[in-house]
Amino acid sequence: MKLTTKFRYGTRALYEIARKYGRKEPVKRKEIVENQQIPESYLENILISLKNNGLISAIRGPNGGFVLLRDPTEITIMDVYLSFEGQLSLVDCLTNEDECGRTGSCVARPVWERLQKAQADVLNNTTMQSLLDSEPTNG
Repeated sequence: MKLTTKFRYGTRALYEIARKYGRKEPVKRKEIVENQQIPESYLENILISLKNNGLISAIRGPNGGFVLLRDPTEITIMDVYLSFEGQLSLVDCLTNEDECGRTGSCVARPVWERLQKAQADVLNNTTMQSLLDSEPTNG
């Protein structure tokens, strides 16, 4: 599975917003751009996707910005992935058996199933809080 730029940037943008979870001030777009080196033009669409998928909220005004809608312990990397990719599917036959006439007899299909399950397990068991907890300390 090759990760798209949108998903990778989306994860980093959400991480930046999660860093201020529970504080009064929302995260400004400029902070995300500077701290995560995400091009501002690209960030706009990423924030829209995160908002449309119920992960963040936008606060308007001079003191506005972005906040998480759920605790970082409740947001998985799979949530982020699904916001951008729609579903996890390594090969079409895993989500739609009609895609391949060999589904029932394919020798490789069990390998694809195990690989997809392993990827799903990692994405489902890694939360935003996990990323926050693993943040390197400067010192």
